[in-house]
Amino acid sequence: MIKMMGAVLLVISTTGFGLWKANFYAARNKELEDLISALQLLETEISYSVTPLPDALHRIGSRLAGRMGVFLQNAGDELLQGDGRSAGQIFSDQLERSRTMIHLREQDLEILRTFGHTLGSSDRSDQLKHIRLANSRLMAEAQNARDEKERLGKMWRYLGALTGLAGVIIIY
Repeated sequence: MIKMMGAVLLVISTTGFGLWKANFYAARNKELEDLISALQLLETEISYSVTPLPDALHRIGSRLAGRMGVFLQNAGDELLQGDGRSAGQIFSDQLERSRTMIHLREQDLEILRTFGHTLGSSDRSDQLKHIRLANSRLMAEAQNARDEKERLGKMWRYLGALTGLAGVIIIY
């Protein structure tokens, strides 16, 4: 009876670990898609609504659910406080503070850092060019993330369950 409970716990724990690892790939994909949507909304806010950057970031952040929405809202709030730092510096600082809560990789963060340095430092047409560039780079990363989610996510789910089953076979 104890051996059977141990076997069940082993399969459950390794399957849970596999699902947890697979979730990383799904979360990264979702966050990249959220960022792409946010940049498209920011482009609209800047080009058509002529909304100031702090208000635009806060408004976009409130529309997005999850960690990316909180990140953008916090960046917008800090810009509204006007403590003398540039928009790019505030964006980069907020990105570093949010780094542990998000599932983005270093290359994703580098795209955002590069975008953050250009944020609010140029005229509207140049700003729109930087938004489009960051958006196209994020789209390429999102395609890679989708591929990884399909390929590696499935692998981790199966690997977790099969490792547990292999452990049970070895125990018996």
